[in-house]
Amino acid sequence: MDYKEVTILTNHEVEPFIADILDELGANGVVIEDSAEVSKGRVDSYGEIYDLNPADYPETGIRIRCYFSAFDYKESLLEDIKQAVLQLHDIPVTDFAVSAADIKDDDWENEWKRHFHAFRASETFTVVPSWETYDAAPDETVITLDPGMAFGTGDHATTSMCLKLIEKYVKPGRSVIDVGTGSGILSIAAHKLGASPIRAVDLDKVAVRVAEENFEINGCAAHIAVDTGNLLAGETEKRDVILANILAHIVDLMIDDSYKLLNENGIFITSGIITEKEDMIVTHLEKAGYRILEISRDSGWIAVAAVKEVA
Repeated sequence: MDYKEVTILTNHEVEPFIADILDELGANGVVIEDSAEVSKGRVDSYGEIYDLNPADYPETGIRIRCYFSAFDYKESLLEDIKQAVLQLHDIPVTDFAVSAADIKDDDWENEWKRHFHAFRASETFTVVPSWETYDAAPDETVITLDPGMAFGTGDHATTSMCLKLIEKYVKPGRSVIDVGTGSGILSIAAHKLGASPIRAVDLDKVAVRVAEENFEINGCAAHIAVDTGNLLAGETEKRDVILANILAHIVDLMIDDSYKLLNENGIFITSGIITEKEDMIVTHLEKAGYRILEISRDSGWIAVAAVKEVA
């Protein structure tokens, strides 16, 4: 399948909102190239220095690359993106340009290889691209990943925060469903911590294929059931843990269903929520009956762990 690569150049203040906008418009994957990462010599929380090529990054602001299938792309899309950005309330848009180009499926997948290298995603997990060799230290648990056309390498703040919460709350023998699995990274992490059984669902058939391949790479395909699915619609089996790294407005849609589908003292771990929508999500969680265990914050995003307590 051919894709359209849409490139947006804008100022940093827009970044926390852009993924939400592009998701609503049907984007299949987003890459954000931040000029600040080059100037500050990006170092993660574990002291690892990222090997960045300044030529791959804009001189100022951020460059967003997003991808639309040939079937989803419309001639009005660029104007729709522009208008959505310009209509952000109280957000200064001081720089904005958008363009589109044709790209082949294989070319898109190769884009990841320029940006994606082994890195420590959390205290436990190190994420390693399938095309790289890596000698793990004794305290590292390696997740081998080829994201292909699916979201989720662990590098984005939302995924990294989820991994850290999974480390803390997912225990051996706990049943898990991973909603919007993307690359499958959260399901793989849960499996490596001993969770079982695990079910992974995604609305995107391409993501399901990618997740299946990553489960094979990590030797856990026989332990994770993966299928297409629209959030929790049609799910009837109760779980001990529900994972959802999606976006705030989608998380909001599934909060009530998640509560019904959790066992007593079950945990809901969710991210993809911009800080501006924290109050909305937390209020809905508490109204549904959850008690908030903790809220993580990073780079304008939040992740929440909540427990279902039954009186």
